[in-house]
Amino acid sequence: MITSYAPYRPRDRSTPQATPRPRTTRTSPPPGGGATTPGNEHEAPIPRRWSWQWVCSRQGVLTWSPLFLAFLIALRLVHWQVLESSQLTVQLNAQHSLDTAVPARRGNIRDTAGELLAGNLAVDFIFAVPDQIRRPEEVAAKLAPVLGVDTDELLPLLSDKTKPYVRLIGGKRVDQTITDQIIALALPGIFLEPTTRRTYPERSLGSHVLGFVDGDGNGNYGIEGAWDKALAGLPGHLRAERDTAGNEIGFSDRDWRPPLDGMDLILTIDRTIQYIAERELERSVIEHKADGGTVIVMNPKTGEILAMANHPTFDPNRYAEAARTPELLTNPAITFAYEPGSTFKVITMAAALNERLVTPDTTMDDNGALSIGGFTIRNWDYKANGRITMTQLLEKSSNIGASWTAFRLGKTLFYRYVTAFGFGGQTRVDLQGEGTGIVKNPKSSDWSESDLATNAFGQAIAVTPMQMVTAVSAVANGGLLMRPHVVKALVNSVTGETVEQVRPQIVRQVSPRETAATLLQMLFRSAENGETRGTLVPGFQVAGKTGTASIPVNGGYDSNQTIASFIGAVPAADPQFVILVKIDRPKDEPWGSLIAKPAFAIIGQELTRYLKLPRTEAIPPGVATAEARSIANALTTPTATPRVSDASSREPVPAGPAIVRNRATHAAPDPQLIPPQSTRIPQSTPRVVSTEAITPPAAIRGTTPVADRQSLPPARPSATATNAQIVETAPAHAIRTPVRAR
Repeated sequence: MITSYAPYRPRDRSTPQATPRPRTTRTSPPPGGGATTPGNEHEAPIPRRWSWQWVCSRQGVLTWSPLFLAFLIALRLVHWQVLESSQLTVQLNAQHSLDTAVPARRGNIRDTAGELLAGNLAVDFIFAVPDQIRRPEEVAAKLAPVLGVDTDELLPLLSDKTKPYVRLIGGKRVDQTITDQIIALALPGIFLEPTTRRTYPERSLGSHVLGFVDGDGNGNYGIEGAWDKALAGLPGHLRAERDTAGNEIGFSDRDWRPPLDGMDLILTIDRTIQYIAERELERSVIEHKADGGTVIVMNPKTGEILAMANHPTFDPNRYAEAARTPELLTNPAITFAYEPGSTFKVITMAAALNERLVTPDTTMDDNGALSIGGFTIRNWDYKANGRITMTQLLEKSSNIGASWTAFRLGKTLFYRYVTAFGFGGQTRVDLQGEGTGIVKNPKSSDWSESDLATNAFGQAIAVTPMQMVTAVSAVANGGLLMRPHVVKALVNSVTGETVEQVRPQIVRQVSPRETAATLLQMLFRSAENGETRGTLVPGFQVAGKTGTASIPVNGGYDSNQTIASFIGAVPAADPQFVILVKIDRPKDEPWGSLIAKPAFAIIGQELTRYLKLPRTEAIPPGVATAEARSIANALTTPTATPRVSDASSREPVPAGPAIVRNRATHAAPDPQLIPPQSTRIPQSTPRVVSTEAITPPAAIRGTTPVADRQSLPPARPSATATNAQIVETAPAHAIRTPVRAR
């Protein structure tokens, strides 16, 4: 077919052009077949670009497919490089960097004289790499005797090629002796991982004060738990590049952050006083077949705890054994509440004296029994004392007299003083697990007038030993309630510099100094002329009070189960320490005067000699006991040679830092009073004596006037109100048997 083309002529833009005819395409022939003619041809428009028809066409598919693929790739790149950038960076660094945690050294715990109570011992983990052991039978035969295990126990571990490494002997740590033997054997595939283990060189001495550190390095209970962050420090880390085999590249950049070692803690606890307290407490508990007991020695002027002993006790080096009996780990001195009995009469009398409702010579009639609300309250000996003064009330430990005094105060003032002396709340001692005791709210519906009567002599009210010794210390120091504390100073374990000094902290003033001095004199008469007359501490006046509390059982009291206690201050004119002795459920005798008072006497005698306190009165001939004479003779012997730290420790224990010392006139330590396993610091360690003065705040005085009532108030309880101060269910106030508080 020959097609001819017209010659090209340039378009004349001056003349209008005809509208061009739309382009058409010939499609299928017309129906019925036949040739296509100009009248029956089918024409369709060419699809426009980016129209749906064009998109679905071959040209469209070839055009948009690469664009869509590029868009997906761009989205994915945004996801990985923007959204997941930080996570991928971490993974990359983990693959190509060696990040090693460097544990910090845990701080030591020392007593007030620098004696080590808790430290660190260098030990090792033992592990094996089975791929490097060609003859596991031979290695197991040599290693088993050193580790004290059977060969059959080691052989499967050494032969297990599926594991990169295995810990031996259950992952337990071994001391330096075993480590040296393993190094001498030079066995292939056997490696040591150095670490430290917390050690307590005095074993059970002060265990409830110290607490323990578990296998994960966490402090639990006592100082270890309460001061865990300060003791633990901050771990360091080493980051460097490594090769594909995991080895460090020697010339790579390194990021080294050294660990920050934990602080050393200097306690107010005196190791020798702690030993004396624990020894006498254990002796009393065993002698009287008691369930247990507590002794606390406190400096009333500063709130420092010089000793805190409990029985039974435990060895923090073997805490896992004690953990089988969780109650054994709890510190009864600050956690468990007990009914204090007649020792609480000190608080009742302090409130009445402070409100000027009574004087030491005020008299009352004690007929031996008091009926309130359908219940009868009797004296401990079921006797009537007749007309007695307030001093004689304490001497004879009259329950009726204490109730009479409380009713003169009235419930509002009585419980105001109970709260002011710290009962019903925490003393905020710096130890874990402190309880609040149980004090019933007089506005609650379960309170009645019989509660006021019994609370006055320490029944139907529960206190902790720490609350009791803190309250009586407020009387001993002139009326200041001090916050008790066990930590004296925080010391930089590297430089030995004192970082923080714990200063005496006054909570409030609960009594004027004159009132406190009057009460101390009354308590001196009570201790000297009480149920068991005689000198407690030869050469010293003692202000103290006995206590015998029946234990609540099934809503009543069992007079055959008691808590015997004695609390006293020495010397009475200017107390340097307050001692609380509490014996739980003695089997042979129930009375505090026969159980706790003798233990107090021995502890008091030894403390006055150890602290070298000047005598306040001459010792009458024949008064000094054989125990006192033996102590006096022992104190004349030369001081024992100080022991050094355990030789198994790789690093020597650093010497103690400069600490505050309130007693600059200590006598030479008596070897008979010092327990074994001692780790001492050099005696030349400097001491800094604190001269900070204590400025007492204004005294707290009751503002509600109280009438001088000579008769008992009605037995019916007052209107009900919410019991906001109660944290536990208080013991029932109903007394089905006579109360024997003494």
